Amino acid sequence: MVTILGIAHMSWLTMFCSIFYVTFAHEQGLEGTSAENFSCVVYTVHISSMNCTWNAGRSAPKDTQCFLYLKYDNIEHNGEEIECPHYISNNLGRHVGCHFPKVTVNKDKVTLRVTGSSKESPIQISDHEVRLYKYEKLAPPQDITVNCDEQPLCKVEWKAPPSAIKAPHDYCFKYEIKKPKGETHECYPKGQKYILRLRAAGQYCTIAVGWSDWSQPIEFGTDPNPFPALPLLLVAFGTILIILFLIFIYKRFHIWELLVVKVPQPKDILWQNENMENVWVDPIPAGDEKITVVEDIGVSCKSNETSPSCSQLQAQIN
Repeated sequence: MVTILGIAHMSWLTMFCSIFYVTFAHEQGLEGTSAENFSCVVYTVHISSMNCTWNAGRSAPKDTQCFLYLKYDNIEHNGEEIECPHYISNNLGRHVGCHFPKVTVNKDKVTLRVTGSSKESPIQISDHEVRLYKYEKLAPPQDITVNCDEQPLCKVEWKAPPSAIKAPHDYCFKYEIKKPKGETHECYPKGQKYILRLRAAGQYCTIAVGWSDWSQPIEFGTDPNPFPALPLLLVAFGTILIILFLIFIYKRFHIWELLVVKVPQPKDILWQNENMENVWVDPIPAGDEKITVVEDIGVSCKSNETSPSCSQLQAQIN
């Protein structure tokens, strides 16, 4: 009898625990519905801002919508909890990111909480306790300058990038200089051309240890064998423009016709004689000179003809 009662009590206890577990799990959300791949980056220029991204849980319903809250755990903020003011949504309208335009970065921990809602089932809450300075992404070194006045090397100088927690010493940062081929060195003799990029990272201090992005390329020095490609190109282009301008002026104002005088061609005497064979010109006598004009009347007389006309003509000629 005692054994039967013991078994009955165990059965009731097991059923009660099962009901409690299912009810508690339903209230807290099903396994695999919480946000995944959560990450944040803090950027500091004049003020510190933060971007966070995440993915919906692999078991979350399709209508799941996530929300992000930032809670400061220090006394200064009195446990203040702030919801993300600017969400980033995907094509389906789901929140997949958030932008905080201003955050307070110090050594204290904060809580980043991602909650969710769905009509189909509850969504698990995802809490992350972090120190925001560890999420900081440093900017490249600032105000990079090059001085080649000192002999015989060129000197490259820069300022430390801004950080959320002010660096008390110069050794809080480390730097890296990169040439196009990946070489790194510190000496830059004159007579050569250099293209460099710089980046920074924190060390020893309360600063993120991750490397910043590379700075914009810095070009300095001189090419040992410079080829004046640009000046030659400018000269050629200018020459072409001048030639086109002169051609336009010559054509517009007919300057070429004014500069070039036409030379008269010599007359063709033979051609003139052939064309003036039957042209009659009355000669002008010079002084007391007597000119006899012979007129060809178009009468031909053979030697054996004795007509009166031929006889008279021959007499006149003789």
